[in-house]
Amino acid sequence: MGRMQQARIVLHVPLMSKARPRSFRGQTTPYMPAAYKKWKKDVRSQLAEWWTQPPLELVNVVSMKFSGPARADLDNLMGAILDCGNDLVWVDDRVSVISRLIGHHQRAKEKDAQIELKLWYLP
Repeated sequence: MGRMQQARIVLHVPLMSKARPRSFRGQTTPYMPAAYKKWKKDVRSQLAEWWTQPPLELVNVVSMKFSGPARADLDNLMGAILDCGNDLVWVDDRVSVISRLIGHHQRAKEKDAQIELKLWYLP
């Protein structure tokens, strides 16, 4: 078995909660807000700059530190980042892949918003 590895990723984006898809009568695909889709694209772009390895199949711990205004639930902030990392940093955000999550929020001005991720994994 290999030695535990650690990675640190800093994302310079505003904090955003995970959006819930909405379905309306007659729609075949659920509606997602345009602002959330753009934010998710920006986050995935930054993640791709930081993470150049194949997606991890097992992550022991993911720690997320959110710095920004306190306007959201921590679990929804974490859910948005977990979705962005799917098939990029980790293969999926199931508990069989990521077994432990740690979340923190630190109040900061909107202009200073950022998200710091720390990963502990076996190569």
